[in-house]
Amino acid sequence: MICKEVTMKTEKNNLFYGYTGKIGDTGLYQRVVNGRVIIQRCPNRKKIKKFQDWPEQVQRFSTATKYASAILKNPEIKALYEKVAEGFNSATSMAVKDYLKPAVIERVVTTGYLGRVGYCIVIRIDNIVPVKSVKVTVESPQGEMIESGQAQMQPSGNLWHYITTKPNPHHKGSLIRIVSRDLPNHIVEWTRSF
Repeated sequence: MICKEVTMKTEKNNLFYGYTGKIGDTGLYQRVVNGRVIIQRCPNRKKIKKFQDWPEQVQRFSTATKYASAILKNPEIKALYEKVAEGFNSATSMAVKDYLKPAVIERVVTTGYLGRVGYCIVIRIDNIVPVKSVKVTVESPQGEMIESGQAQMQPSGNLWHYITTKPNPHHKGSLIRIVSRDLPNHIVEWTRSF
C-alpha cells in the first residue's frame, strides 16, 4: 500500500503541540519522525487477511519489523541505525531495510597477490550499516586450506582488510573465499580464483 504523505511546515503551532495519533474523524493522523511532524492519511485496514494468507513479501516485512523492534533495544546498535537515518527515515525503518536487503560484496582487490606473507586483500562491502564480520579463506588449487582468518574493518565501515599470514607457493589457480555476516545474520559468500 502506498501512503501519500502531506507535509506541513509550521512554526510553534499550539493547536497540535504534543499531539500524535488520529485526528478526530478527518481520516488523518499525526506522527513525529526525527523531530519533524508528519500528517498522513490513516491506513485502510478493512481487508486484512489472516497472516497465513499474506504473500511472502508481507510475511518477510512482518519478520523484519519484529527484528527491528528486538535489535533496537541495544543502545549501541540503535545508535548505528540512527546515524544512517536521513529525512523521514528512522532507526526502525533503517533496521527493517537492513533486514530486507542483505549486504553485497562489491569488490575484492587481489591484484598483485603472489602468494607472499603480508599481502593486503581489500574487500568493499555495501550495506546499510557495517557488517558484523568478514572471514577470508585462501585455498590451494587442489582445495586444501592454506589460511583463514577475520578481515579488519577500516574506519569508513565499508572497507575491510585482510593481511595474508602464510606463504602460498602455488598461488596461480588458488581460490579466495569471502564470507560476510551482517547484523540480521544474513550470510553472503564470494568466491574467485587468483
